Amino acid sequence: DRTMDETVLVARDSLPLPSSSATMAEANSEDQDGNQSKYNPILLGLGGAAFLLPHLAVLLSLPPVLRGRGAPYLPTFSRKQSVMFELVREHALNSQYFQQRQKQKSLQFVDLGSGDGRVVFRAAREGLFGKSVGYEINPTLHLFSSFRRLVTPRYWDSCNFFMRDLWKIQLHRYDVVAVYGLSPIMQRLGKKLEEELKPGSVVVSNVFEVPGWRASSIRDNVYLYRVPECFRGEDKNK
Repeated sequence: DRTMDETVLVARDSLPLPSSSATMAEANSEDQDGNQSKYNPILLGLGGAAFLLPHLAVLLSLPPVLRGRGAPYLPTFSRKQSVMFELVREHALNSQYFQQRQKQKSLQFVDLGSGDGRVVFRAAREGLFGKSVGYEINPTLHLFSSFRRLVTPRYWDSCNFFMRDLWKIQLHRYDVVAVYGLSPIMQRLGKKLEEELKPGSVVVSNVFEVPGWRASSIRDNVYLYRVPECFRGEDKNK
């Protein structure tokens, strides 16, 4: 019996022991698996949010359209933005009112239906305006533009965003008004602008004309209207 026990002990002692490196590798593997399982739901959530947000933004923009009080989410792309601000700059060169306001750094820009804020941010980067403001009724888009402003210090002083119905905003303080509406609301919007804008201000409309107004400049389906000259009849370039 003693000889058998000794044989078993020798056999057990001769078995290879796991090395410390192998043990560490197994531990690291377990940690990685744990981290992956921890981060996978987060990455999945971020991916889902990135997918759903644009669709949610479009869906939430539909109720005002159905009520005839707004337009769906239609982003203004970079090329159109460039045309808009080219027209504004050209107008500023020939406007004593604009030149005086620029010297005072008091020109005010507003985007009615500012969406994700891209036009307002572009206005701030142009360096023409003392303040650039966006009004948006869609909560998803408003949160997106407000968050971008919050995390970008260069926009803290130059931009503001508000979640409001454009029909309840007083526009008399603004010098440049940007709009990207739809035909069904443009006539009503034109009446509001005519009642509230001060002489010397301009309206820049992307794609859609204001019925009955005369545009001072037209380029690539962007219309620039000067107040009050624009109220005197149809577009002279037609």
